[in-house]
Amino acid sequence: MSDYFNLPEELFAEILVRLPIEDVVKSTAVCKSWNSLIKTPTFISAHLEKTISFNNSTNTHHLLFRICPKESFLQERVEEKYSLRLDNEDVDEYKELHRPSNVESFWRCFRVAGSINGFVELLDHAAPGKEPKVEVEIYSLNANCWRSITHIAPKYGLNVTNPRTYGNCFVNGAIHMLAMDKDRNLILAFDVSEEVFREIPLPDCLSNGYMKIRRTELLKYGDQSIAAMNWDWDGRDGNQEKVRQIHLWVMKEYGVAMSWTKVFTEVAKMVPRVLSFRQDEEQVFVIVEGGWIASIDIKNKHAETFGVRAVYSYEGYPVIDGFVESLVLLDKPNTCQDVDACNEDRGCKFC
Repeated sequence: MSDYFNLPEELFAEILVRLPIEDVVKSTAVCKSWNSLIKTPTFISAHLEKTISFNNSTNTHHLLFRICPKESFLQERVEEKYSLRLDNEDVDEYKELHRPSNVESFWRCFRVAGSINGFVELLDHAAPGKEPKVEVEIYSLNANCWRSITHIAPKYGLNVTNPRTYGNCFVNGAIHMLAMDKDRNLILAFDVSEEVFREIPLPDCLSNGYMKIRRTELLKYGDQSIAAMNWDWDGRDGNQEKVRQIHLWVMKEYGVAMSWTKVFTEVAKMVPRVLSFRQDEEQVFVIVEGGWIASIDIKNKHAETFGVRAVYSYEGYPVIDGFVESLVLLDKPNTCQDVDACNEDRGCKFC
């Protein structure tokens, strides 16, 4: 063990940065110098970069699952179940996650806005009677406080009033939201590092009409682009009766309007909702008849279920999103409690 203590710090950091996150956390208890090294922003950033690179090279990608079991809807408080699963052939469960017990949702179930750097972002709706107004604020982990952004938020309405829908996705360092004004529908992207808004066009067929955007959700496509899922009543069955259809569009080149491509159309009775793309981008997680979660090939439509059942209802919906573990909060063990206290003073909730 003494040989390790005599290694140059740069070399020792190269050894530690290659360890699994659980072993790195345990290493903080070995000695003060290890603890200080591991908690530096440089090491934390380097370890996250190595983790992402390792996951990509070995196809050991994690998926965040959020399920609201059917039986819980008969209770006063809906039981939300979070778990991490591997994006492998059997979608094996990796770890169960626990929702913060000190935070309650007005709608009984939170919306998952996305995941980044080991964080799961939860979104809730304001309680009735609150005066509606648009405010954009950012919470700083380093400063432990909220602040308003310096750039003026675009005056668009956001499609966030329906708790059944997912709506948002996080990709390329930006939160993507469906937005609208009297003339068009579009995607509003908020860059979290530059703290600016960008506008991204929707496919032409979705760019106009209130009901079009109300029936649209955003998904992450690969690591650097987005997809849009939309459903309508334009389909016909064998008896020429109207049936609901689901359409899936992908933006092949991020930010380029002409790159929107439709890759999937299916009768919504068979596939009522697309949840997420898988890592190979050729398969998607969907909900099929009976509420089962399945993986379906978007080319040959072959579906395979995994024994995981979800409920799609007004007060709860399943979510699947990519997830990567990180050390981002390792040097801030009391951040969650501090945030709660900060928000009690502000009359709001955060987690």
